[in-house]
Amino acid sequence: MTLFGYADPARAIESGRRSLDRWWGYPWYDPAGDDLERIDVSQPWWFDWFPDWQGLSMGRWPNNLLEWLAWIVIAACLALLVWVLVRAYRSRGRNAGITNRRSATDEDAADQRRRIEALPLPSAGRQLDFLAEAERHYREGRYGTATAYLFSYQLIQLDRHRRLHLARGKTNRQYLRELGSGTALGGLLKQTMIAFEDAFFGHHEIDRIRFESCWSRLGEFESLAAEGRG
Repeated sequence: MTLFGYADPARAIESGRRSLDRWWGYPWYDPAGDDLERIDVSQPWWFDWFPDWQGLSMGRWPNNLLEWLAWIVIAACLALLVWVLVRAYRSRGRNAGITNRRSATDEDAADQRRRIEALPLPSAGRQLDFLAEAERHYREGRYGTATAYLFSYQLIQLDRHRRLHLARGKTNRQYLRELGSGTALGGLLKQTMIAFEDAFFGHHEIDRIRFESCWSRLGEFESLAAEGRG
């Protein structure tokens, strides 16, 4: 027994030839000549510029078409990424703004309905500009009705500025106590409230002078209500 267990060198050579199976296709073996085959090796064409891709940072501009194309692709990808991020950010802010505005609008509408439903004015079951209605009835000489709308306007403003809370079942005296009858703001509300009760509950005529005594202090009332002091 000799090398590889074969006594005959020819058998050993034949065994080695068979081991180089044609299915594997060794590129360095020539089965026809039973010899080594020359292999031509070349550098990959796409990456031949890659070791110097930072040439721009060292003051060198791309010097061939592939480098220019690579930088154009990189710049386009970065621009696309920035555009996607900016668009997503704006879309998110726009959607959040729409949601907030919708929520605020719904909340304002619900508060307005609650205020109107809680007013002592029987005919206030619809959306109205109470101050405009007060002025319209005043100019048409219906001072009792004008007083009712003025009083309703004052109650809505006080609720809006969180000086009192309009609610069904509460009386005018409760609103006055909640506001503070001894304060300047409470005194203005009380003046209009008594005129309103005389007209609607006592069925008394409200003349122009009495209505104007309340109407003329509307600016003072609005200032005190907005400032949150009595």
